[in-house]
Amino acid sequence: MDKKFAIIDIGSNSIRLMISDGVKSLKKYVNTTKLAEGLAKTGVLNDIAMERSLSAICEFVDKAKDIGAELHIFATEAVRSAKNSKEFTDRIKQHTGLCTDIVCGEMEAKLGFVGASQGQNVCVVDIGGASTEIVCGDKGEIFYAKSVPIGAVRLLDNCGEDEVLLTNYVANKLVLYGNVPRMDKLVAIGGTASTIVSVLQKMKVYDTEKVHNFMLYKRDVEKVYHLIKNTAKEKRCDIIGLAEGRRDIIVGATFELFKIMEMLGFDYLYVSEQDNLEGYLMLNKEKWCQ
Repeated sequence: MDKKFAIIDIGSNSIRLMISDGVKSLKKYVNTTKLAEGLAKTGVLNDIAMERSLSAICEFVDKAKDIGAELHIFATEAVRSAKNSKEFTDRIKQHTGLCTDIVCGEMEAKLGFVGASQGQNVCVVDIGGASTEIVCGDKGEIFYAKSVPIGAVRLLDNCGEDEVLLTNYVANKLVLYGNVPRMDKLVAIGGTASTIVSVLQKMKVYDTEKVHNFMLYKRDVEKVYHLIKNTAKEKRCDIIGLAEGRRDIIVGATFELFKIMEMLGFDYLYVSEQDNLEGYLMLNKEKWCQ
């Protein structure tokens, strides 16, 4: 039987699993657990969010074991910045027997770039739950990378959906990127961009094929922002393509993506379904196979 790899990404908003044959992704699973909920205000992961996330991790570990895949787990900003991250990773080890690789901000940026860039002259933007990475490079070589603690869950915790608060908060964070090099192409990875496409395309069932390489215009990002913001939360279930787990966090994240496009001077971007999961595999596979 051909060797399979299973990679679990413990994100600030979602826990994700990728099954791969070592070359391409065979299947991806996602469970929105909002691990970073309240983190921006308390500095710690709350017990309920940890339990939700641990349950999702254990479920994904079982899936990987069922097919005999070699399993690896990594975590990003929420676990990286939480004061009680060791408590959480210890619980993961206790329940699964596996250690969690907590990647630094620079590595998180690199993972997304490696997964999505495909050797092009490109700027990759990854809006996560608790951090956003902007990475620029060409032919696989990175010459700009910056991770800033702003993301979908942090925006919700700090600003709700208040546009004045969002405007000020996002502006104060985006200046931290400094002078981002101008690239030929802008690529977005992560749930914010893919959700916007899903809403635009009115996807009753999420279709990876239709999302990958979708050309997303800034005007359509703004359109989706206003559509969701102006829809009462209890009515957002009627918006086709908007997953339940994103109905509360998507407003701030969509606003942020629009402002990033504005800052970088792009009227459109490409959405990639290849991201830090592929990047983590590509950067580590040789070491694992030794």
